[in-house]
Amino acid sequence: MKKILKMGMGALVGASLVVSVGTLYQKRKDKNLRKLLALAKQHFMFDDLLASWLVSEPILFHVHEGGIIRADGTVITFEIDADTLRIVETHESEVTAVD
Repeated sequence: MKKILKMGMGALVGASLVVSVGTLYQKRKDKNLRKLLALAKQHFMFDDLLASWLVSEPILFHVHEGGIIRADGTVITFEIDADTLRIVETHESEVTAVD
């Protein structure tokens, strides 16, 4: 009986360790993505941002896709390399209102 209790406690400790490590990893990943998005916003230097985003899963190694929507309707998409911090604009378009 004691052996079963020890195995159960070991499994419980192991499971909580896995959850803790997973949570810490996700928090660090989220923090890094927020920093990348802040860097992209600084790069484009727009004062009239309505929205911005960064896709959490990289498209290639450490390259993430993102975008910015300005108040005038301009949409700019970009890629940012998390290793080199290089930002490349991939598309710019102006959204027109449909009546």
